[in-house]
Amino acid sequence: MNSHLNIFKTYTNSQRSYQLENDLTRAFAISLQEDSLFFHEILKEVFKGTKFYSQLFDSLESETTISIDIQKRTSQLFEYEHIFAITLSEAEIGDFWGAKNDRNYDPICDLVIKVNDVYLIIEAKRDNYDCTAQLYNQVLNVISSDEANTNSLNEKEHGKVITPFDLNWAKLMAIAVKVLSFEKSFGNTNRFLADFVSLVKSHNYRWLPESPINSLQSNNKNSIFRRIDSAIIEASKIDSSITKLHYNDRLGIEFNKGWAQEILFNINKNGDLIVAIYPGNTKAQGHSLFKANPVFSQNISILDETYSVTKTYHIKFTSFQKYFTGLWFGDNVLNSDLYTRNNFYKFTGRKKRGKDWDEIEALFDNSLNFDWKNECKWNNKIINSGKNQFDISFGYELVVEIPFEKLKELDIVQSDLTKLTELIKNISNEFRDNLLNTSA
Repeated sequence: MNSHLNIFKTYTNSQRSYQLENDLTRAFAISLQEDSLFFHEILKEVFKGTKFYSQLFDSLESETTISIDIQKRTSQLFEYEHIFAITLSEAEIGDFWGAKNDRNYDPICDLVIKVNDVYLIIEAKRDNYDCTAQLYNQVLNVISSDEANTNSLNEKEHGKVITPFDLNWAKLMAIAVKVLSFEKSFGNTNRFLADFVSLVKSHNYRWLPESPINSLQSNNKNSIFRRIDSAIIEASKIDSSITKLHYNDRLGIEFNKGWAQEILFNINKNGDLIVAIYPGNTKAQGHSLFKANPVFSQNISILDETYSVTKTYHIKFTSFQKYFTGLWFGDNVLNSDLYTRNNFYKFTGRKKRGKDWDEIEALFDNSLNFDWKNECKWNNKIINSGKNQFDISFGYELVVEIPFEKLKELDIVQSDLTKLTELIKNISNEFRDNLLNTSA
C-alpha cells in the first residue's frame, strides 16, 4: 500500500514540529474513537488502582457517556468529579505538584476525554520534552474556573480530585501493539489503529516495543522481520536513494535500475535475512538487461564480508498482465544457452497461438533437461486453455543470505539501529553497482 494512503499521513510529509504534534494527537484521538478495544485498554491502564473503572463499567445498568475532543479550552471543562492529568511524551512525567507554573488564562488542551464526570486531560509532545509544567497550568485553570481564588495546586488540597499520570509514548505503543496483535489473530485488524501504529513508527521506531535481534531466537521470524522493517524506515530517512516499498504482503525497497524494480527482504526458518531481486521480470526490464548477454556476479561484498549470490532462472507467462504459470530452474538443467540476447528478442514478449508457440516449445525442448511441460502445466494452462496469446519474459531470481548470527552481531541495543541501517544501505548500493557485470 502506498504510504500516502495511510489515513493519518499528510501528502506533504511535512515534519514541522507543531503540525506533527497535532497529527499524532489527532491520530490517537481518532483511533480511540474507532477502536473500542484499544480505548478500553487505555482506560484500564489509566484507571488502574482507582475506583473509577468499576464505578463506570461494572454494571450493565450503568449510564456511561463518553466524549473525545482535541484542542479544547480549559474554560469549556467543568462539572468534574475527578481529573486525570496525563503527559504523553517520550519523557516520563515530572514532579506535577512541584511544577508551580501558576498562570491564570484560558489554555488549550491537546486532547480531552470525558467519561461521565471524569476528565482525562492529555498533553502530547512529539519528543522527550517534559510537558509536566504545561499540563499543570492547564489543570490549574480548570480548577480555578470552578473554585474561587485558586492560584496554585497542591497535593494535600487537590490530590483527591487530581491524579497525575504518565502515559509516555513507549507505554502507549506497547498497548497499541498488543491490541493490534490480538485483532490480527482474529483476522479483524482495525485500519485506524494499524495506521496509527504505522504513523508513530515512521516518526520514531524506538517508541514501539521492539527487541534487538541479538536478544531474539532464530525462530522468532516476525520479530526479526519487524526489526528489519524498522531499519529500512530509518535508512529511507537518512538516504534519499532508499525508498521503502509499501505493500501489505512483502517488505522491500525500490531499485532504480531499468532491469529490476525492487529489492525484497524476508526471514527464513533459521532466522537468516533473505535478500532477493528479480531482474528481467518484465519485457521492459529485459530490454535494459539484454543490451548484452547479462552476466551476474557470483559473489558480492556487504559490510566488508563476501556472500555468494544464488542465481535461479524464472520464465514467466502472463495474460492481461496477470501471471498464470512459469518455470523455475538452475544452470544444472540447461543443455544450451537459453538466456541470450538473440533469444530474448526472438522469443519474449507477446506470442500468438500457432507458429510462435511451436517455436517456444521447440526451444525449451532443446534447452531444458527436465520435464518443463509438466512443471508449468503447458498443456492445461496454455495449449488447452482457450488462450490465443500470452506474454513471456526471461527473468532471474538472485538471492543473498545474511546469516542470523550476523544480524545478532549488528543489532544489539534496542534504541540503536545504526548498524542494521548501514546493512540496508550497503545492500542497496552493492546491488545497484556490483551485481550486474555491464562489461560482459
